[in-house]
Amino acid sequence: PLLNDADMFIPLRTLTLAGLLVVSPWAHADAVRDLKSALSRLQGQTPIKGQVSIKSESRQNEGKDDARVDHGAAQVAFDDSPQGLRLLYPQPLLMRAQQEDAAKDANPKAKTPTVTGLSSLDHQDERQMTRAADALLRTLNRSPFKNERADTWQGQAARVVSFDVPLREPNKYAKKISNVLEVWVAADGTPLAARQTQTMSGRAMMVISFEMSATEETHYTVVGERLVAVRRNSQSSGEGAGEKGKQSRQLQLELAS
Repeated sequence: PLLNDADMFIPLRTLTLAGLLVVSPWAHADAVRDLKSALSRLQGQTPIKGQVSIKSESRQNEGKDDARVDHGAAQVAFDDSPQGLRLLYPQPLLMRAQQEDAAKDANPKAKTPTVTGLSSLDHQDERQMTRAADALLRTLNRSPFKNERADTWQGQAARVVSFDVPLREPNKYAKKISNVLEVWVAADGTPLAARQTQTMSGRAMMVISFEMSATEETHYTVVGERLVAVRRNSQSSGEGAGEKGKQSRQLQLELAS
């Protein structure tokens, strides 16, 4: 999903005609309006199905000899239609998870990539990928416009519209917070990709300082009347109280023809 609150740069242009259009408040309003209009029309229920795969890695005490590293990997089938969203866990996948659980019982240090992968792939992940317009629109509706710039996406001309995403719940220990969402938008307002970057630092109990950062990139495609997130990669890291950690997740949606 877009970065949760708990998880966890734009150069000036010369005043060319294109630059004047970018800094014009009417251009800003049009870009945001076009994007929200596209998201509204792309909340359709065009049937889709395929496979969703996840790969994850978690490192605790990063950089130390006793660092703990956990890997996850799993793939499940999905079917999303007007009747609802259904997930199918293949029998070989369930058998592999069962074998990993048994191995873990015999050896607490045994690796369980399938179990770890399945535990980090939930309904919210699937819903926000197969029904991407709803998730993105809800975030935009609560996020003030920040700025806009011209750019390209995979060789296609695009506008990048940026928003400041507020935290749902204030963090009383955080002294510095930045949470910016950038959306690459096609000429008709259709989102092509998004990137959300969050940083946070502060001090807890007067003596424990901490820093956290997270980045998530999402790639979109359109199927009929539905916006679909076909790729979502996220990375996060944190440091505090003598501990370091780093996590990464890669979600991939493969659509059946």
